[in-house]
Amino acid sequence: MLLRRTLAGVASGETTFVVAVDAGFKARTRLESMGIIPGIEVDVLNNGSGPMIVSVGEGRIIVERGVAEKVLVA
Repeated sequence: MLLRRTLAGVASGETTFVVAVDAGFKARTRLESMGIIPGIEVDVLNNGSGPMIVSVGEGRIIVERGVAEKVLVA
């Protein structure tokens, strides 16, 4: 059985890599515009209640929890 690990399941303080984005056109385009694309390193700054705060490159981004469930990570 293959386990799917999503960005929403990554704990605060962890670093991960985006493997794929399993979302519709609109959500995928929005994530790409924020720099969340396959192969990119993402640092999870805050994964408490509410939206997540992640760091991509030099920027910090707020990612809604529902969208974070669509980002597959390794």
